Amino acid sequence: MILIFDFFETLLNIKTMDFNCGLKPLWEKHYKDKCSLEDICEFGEELFVHFQNMHKEGKEFPFVKDELPLYAEKYGGEVVSMTTDEEADFLMLCNDMEHISGVKEMLDEFEKDRIPMYVLSNSGFTAKALWTILDRFGIGQYFSNVWSSADYGKIKPCREFFDMAIDAVLLEHPQERKEDILFIGDTYSTDVIGAHNAGIKAVWINRKKEEDTLKYATFQIVETNGLIDIVNSIRGTVL
Repeated sequence: MILIFDFFETLLNIKTMDFNCGLKPLWEKHYKDKCSLEDICEFGEELFVHFQNMHKEGKEFPFVKDELPLYAEKYGGEVVSMTTDEEADFLMLCNDMEHISGVKEMLDEFEKDRIPMYVLSNSGFTAKALWTILDRFGIGQYFSNVWSSADYGKIKPCREFFDMAIDAVLLEHPQERKEDILFIGDTYSTDVIGAHNAGIKAVWINRKKEEDTLKYATFQIVETNGLIDIVNSIRGTVL
């Protein structure tokens, strides 16, 4: 068995989201003498619309690689560079995150059972930044690898994005089969449909108890830690 998790609302919950909370310290450090805070926030909103349009096309808009240079182009000065920690800091300023109840204990149980675990996420922030955040919440050590659409350029449900991760995990675990992989996520349109189209089992975290209209979800749970029962059931059947 191999487990691949979505990131947001699957491993960590976002309590509040405000991109301007990240832009303000960026402005204070690099653009305060070039524009007003209101100006840069308005430009950030324009870029968010561009981000949304890119996603409609199935493409990612990486923050450090593609978005930061646009601020320098508009307001002048050198293109701002960010270390992995600085990128993680920015993302955490924009998103007030918290543990999802029971996730750490669940991951600990899976690790003890030697179940390989990975993360595949849609995000404008790099996999290294996402992994750093997982480390800060004390759960990064459970994962063998993290992939982000910011590095890949395309977003879930893109089949190629899933296939890349599937090929990588099966290369690391040649004793496992594609049929042994579970993808766990909360968003039907990206996680469930993407996993189904890639030919792997989908575990849908269906908190709102919505209808599985396409019948693509292999399993449904209300919260992430409900995965324990599914894993135990599958392993019990195999044993």
